[in-house]
Amino acid sequence: MRIPDQLGLQPVLPILNLGNPEDALRIAEALLEGGLRAFEITLRNPGALDSLQAIRAEFPDLALGAGTILQREQLEWAKESGLDFGVSPGWSDELWESSRELEFPLFPGVLTPTELTHAISAGCRALKVFPIEPMGGIAYLKSLIAPFRSKDLKYLPTGGIGRDQVEPYLLEEAVLTVGGSWVTPKNLIEKKDFAGVTELAIASLSLGNRNS
Repeated sequence: MRIPDQLGLQPVLPILNLGNPEDALRIAEALLEGGLRAFEITLRNPGALDSLQAIRAEFPDLALGAGTILQREQLEWAKESGLDFGVSPGWSDELWESSRELEFPLFPGVLTPTELTHAISAGCRALKVFPIEPMGGIAYLKSLIAPFRSKDLKYLPTGGIGRDQVEPYLLEEAVLTVGGSWVTPKNLIEKKDFAGVTELAIASLSLGNRNS
């Protein structure tokens, strides 16, 4: 299972909660105009499936992921819909084994050394760490991953990371990219300020040199 290259080329992975396919297309276009080629849409919204399918059809070259995956059926749907990766909030043996059977890239969520040890023993090498900021932010992440540096793991820290907190995470070599919803804030989406979304996408690229 290969993680899309685009994820490691941009400092921030936008995490979107969208239910309107028309707005989803406009937001995807705005992110692309801002230079971002990968993002995630959570499945928390009933309209997320339609939004993901609309974006996939219109922008086939994006690295497009489904978030908040909790069961095998959602993994199957994501693969059948041509998505590139999935993200789950926590660890599930059943979900991880399903992702391997389906050969569909998944970032399972972990938060403790015990969960991380279990994930490694199951063969997982790319993990979401969630929710990171309430647990202590970058200091907690460094403490968590320190004993496992020899395992060549990659991390997607997510949860409460605002624009001002991103750069310290990017200094950590094991961080693949940083998940954040601040690139597509609710107030801009409600106002349909897609130019504002593009400006934030551009700003996110200035936080690191991973797109070079």
